[in-house]
Amino acid sequence: MFYNVLRYFVRLGLHWYAPALRSINLDLATFQGPSIIVSNHPNSLFDALVIAAYSPVEIRFLTRGDIFKKSWANLLLRNLFQLPIYKKKDDEEFAVKNDFTFDECMRCLAAGKHVLLFPEGRSLNLWGLQPFMNGGLTSLLERAYRAEIPIQIQAFALNYNSFQYVPKAVEIQALTPLDSTDYIAAHHIDAAAVIAELRSRLQQVVSETPLEPVVTSEGDRNMYRIPAKIGYYTQFWFYRLWRDYVRKKTAGTIFFDSMLFAGLLFSYPIVVFLFSLMIGKLLGFWIGLLVFLFLPATAYCMAKYQKITVEQDLTSAKANRL
Repeated sequence: MFYNVLRYFVRLGLHWYAPALRSINLDLATFQGPSIIVSNHPNSLFDALVIAAYSPVEIRFLTRGDIFKKSWANLLLRNLFQLPIYKKKDDEEFAVKNDFTFDECMRCLAAGKHVLLFPEGRSLNLWGLQPFMNGGLTSLLERAYRAEIPIQIQAFALNYNSFQYVPKAVEIQALTPLDSTDYIAAHHIDAAAVIAELRSRLQQVVSETPLEPVVTSEGDRNMYRIPAKIGYYTQFWFYRLWRDYVRKKTAGTIFFDSMLFAGLLFSYPIVVFLFSLMIGKLLGFWIGLLVFLFLPATAYCMAKYQKITVEQDLTSAKANRL
């Protein structure tokens, strides 16, 4: 219940943050059985949010283990269906800890659930498919075979207009799933062949260049012009405070979109509610309700009206740590 509410909340927020989001072939992602979900990984945690928002199933996410170190973060992330995966450089006991995580993944898959991992292993805010780190995917495939769990590998391809400009154009494309049982022979699963086929399929659809937004006609843009101006003069200040703060905190890193979207997603509804409540106390319930509806509507028009900027710097990798 909580997961579905949060998923729809994220999907709703994406309409404001990424008004030019388009989905392709999502009907191919049937999730007929337990699945390992994979994708290219250009935009940090934001990638997982987009996939979760547009996948009709409950997902467990393999997430970098170093952010689980604090007890409160560990509790919060695990309640958000995150499971830690460690790199050798992050923890001396990475192998043992990863074994516990993979055991938890097997319990999820045995229960018919779905696990998301990014085989590139790290995000660099770059276009094009990066080299795979095959260890995690190989381990899951081999463990699933030994546990006699017939799994699918469901791939998605993501693309963005930019990693530093908002509003965004985003594209999520589902690929035809791979069936792990097709790669079993002589009492062995050929994990290398699965990964090679997966990479080949992703290579065909992962773009080497930024996503070009669909050009909106002047007539359609003009529909949003007046409410967009109202939204700009009444609420752009709030977005700008968050944007400038996050840009400063994440300068040179991959976390701009992740932090900005999360900050806006959870703070903007509170601000709208409090402002509407105050107006309602002063001018009456119906006026307050009107403001409650009017503010997000004009903010949406502002997002739709603004120009979507396409990234020009395609070669500068960003740091994977704050």
